Amino acid sequence: MALTPKINVIAGLDLSEMDQSLIQYLQLLTELLPLSKVTFFHNIKQSELPESFKSPEKLHTIANTLKKKLSDTIPTLLVDQLPYDVEITFEDYTELSFQKMAKKKQSNLAVLGNKQHLEGNGGLAHKLIRMLPFETLLVPETYNPKPTKVVEAIDFSKYTAKVMQWGSLIKNYSQIEELTFQPINISKLSWQFFPGLSNAEIKKNTQEDVKIKSEKWTKLYPTARPLKVIPAEDKNIASALMYHVKKEQADVLIMGVQGLTSLTTLFMGSVANEVLYLETDTCLLFVKHNIEG
Repeated sequence: MALTPKINVIAGLDLSEMDQSLIQYLQLLTELLPLSKVTFFHNIKQSELPESFKSPEKLHTIANTLKKKLSDTIPTLLVDQLPYDVEITFEDYTELSFQKMAKKKQSNLAVLGNKQHLEGNGGLAHKLIRMLPFETLLVPETYNPKPTKVVEAIDFSKYTAKVMQWGSLIKNYSQIEELTFQPINISKLSWQFFPGLSNAEIKKNTQEDVKIKSEKWTKLYPTARPLKVIPAEDKNIASALMYHVKKEQADVLIMGVQGLTSLTTLFMGSVANEVLYLETDTCLLFVKHNIEG
């Protein structure tokens, strides 16, 4: 599926210190992607408000006050004239309210905070990554304001094409000349821990796996950069991936994520799920397969 040439962002704000970093990152993102419009969104759980604040008049006053506060702050952090609006809602389930607003605004990319040292558990972001029918970018407050490297996580699954599409979109649009791209694959051979295998046998079979994947990559994407296949060794795939991302000082990691699989089950795949719980200064772009709309 061809990616839309213009991207409508919905950015979740939580009225914490994270908001400033997120808004500033949107300014940087205009140098990486063709952004069309940003909707800054915040939901207040009405059930958590005092009863005296729940009248329509009070809710209207709260919404207008917050809108004014954010509308006064955002322009000082968004230097370019990137069109934006601010939306405040009052619903008990923020993830559902976020979904509805994204649909209303025809959003096709969510940008959310990924707190590393600030207070917050990231629970809402984790739910939205699963639920939203489009891509999600998680931004840590520790992001590098001068990005130089994008890592594309390749697993030869149905997500690989979408990972490469987003990599190409950034590559073709980016206004940052020094930005480089590196496709990588984590080689994890489960049988290497079976008793009886010598180190020489493990090394030989790992080398064969690297060769097979490298040749497959060249056939699939002959014009792309060579695939870097990294043995996971004693790490799991997520840990090995993020170890490499940190070692290479990558600024953006693009990887596939599975979304909602049933009405009662939220599942995103073990690797993506594990990555979410690892500390990182890297922005994480989770892409989905065959997203319609």
